[in-house]
Amino acid sequence: MILDLKGNTVTTVHKICISNYNKDKFLTTMPSLKWTDNFNLACCFENEQEVIDFTENVKVQEVIGDELELYIWTDTRQSIFEKD
Repeated sequence: MILDLKGNTVTTVHKICISNYNKDKFLTTMPSLKWTDNFNLACCFENEQEVIDFTENVKVQEVIGDELELYIWTDTRQSIFEKD
């Protein structure tokens, strides 16, 4: 995703990222696996199976902990399970 100077989306990329339930934190691997409030650092995935495989990893589960995670589209920030 590319943002303009006001933080608005200039281009859209239809990928999946992992956010917390409030959609204000995103899972990143840069510089280490953790939650970040910087959407531009969010891990992105091509499809639902990739994101599920990633979150099943023990180290990822340790970072997620008790946080309710949500899989969202990077271009709309809507849950991948919501119908249009």
